Amino acid sequence: MYLYCCGTLYLEQAKEEYVMEYLLSTDCLTKKFKRQTAIDNISLHIRQGEIYGLIGKNGAGKTTFLKMISGLSKPTSGDITFFGYHGAERNKVISRIGVLIEAPGLYPDMSAYDNLKLKCICVGLHRPGYIENILSIVGLENVGKKKVGHFSLGMKQRLGIGMALVGEPDVLVLDEPINGLDPEGIAEVRETLIRLNKEKGLTIIISSHILEELSKIATNYAIIDKGQLVKELSREELEATCREHIEIKMDHPDLALPVLDALGFKDYRVADENTIHVFERLNESGKITMELSRKNIYIHSISVTNESIEDYFLRLTGGVDHA
Repeated sequence: MYLYCCGTLYLEQAKEEYVMEYLLSTDCLTKKFKRQTAIDNISLHIRQGEIYGLIGKNGAGKTTFLKMISGLSKPTSGDITFFGYHGAERNKVISRIGVLIEAPGLYPDMSAYDNLKLKCICVGLHRPGYIENILSIVGLENVGKKKVGHFSLGMKQRLGIGMALVGEPDVLVLDEPINGLDPEGIAEVRETLIRLNKEKGLTIIISSHILEELSKIATNYAIIDKGQLVKELSREELEATCREHIEIKMDHPDLALPVLDALGFKDYRVADENTIHVFERLNESGKITMELSRKNIYIHSISVTNESIEDYFLRLTGGVDHA
């Protein structure tokens, strides 16, 4: 940043430097509907080029959050920063977000080409070959004049993504795009999103209540429950948490740490107030038990286990019966 500069040059340089850190962030974002708080003080940070997964049960507030960052709903309080712009200034760059929230708005008696052509007309795009290119990107280049009403659900979702791509957005916001799809449709949408991210460098923000499926494409995650942010983590952090490990249950995990150090264990962490996870030398749980016993340190249990991604999600959000 050129600190000696002023005026427009300074502002533009500041924005460029901001983009290097976060493309989009929220600060204590809140949305209330009368007495109900749908989103409660959520602060998220999304870097350019990420596939950012927004995870939560149905009714957790995912759609409301996506509508606010897309400019379709106004926050009750808090702020959103996009490409360095926030507040009312964010309207200058809101067109750089492509949105598919809920069901895609398609005309069933028209072809995929004509649906896209109508969207192009609405935004003032008349570039030769533009529609054909989008159809190719979403894997619908061979559907010809087939009416959209006769498309499979997966094909409709991919066309909806194509509609959101009109105008060359930098960010694609998708709300539950795999909901209700069969395995083939899920795979088609997944491959489309991976291709868009890798080949086009598109930043994708995608919500789902199916963490297991989203884990196949997302690079970062935010877990939301009852409108609140439970945890924000990277793919690497999620994989580390859910990989196979020795789990030690005890009342005072801090007592076991010097023992693990003395035995030469380095890859371990205190998971919670009663649990230690050890991620190496999984065949040496007996050695750990003997050494803890020798030091008169009582444990409730020790086992080799791994936590599924879905189990991890349910643990963080209170389980299947968590209202």
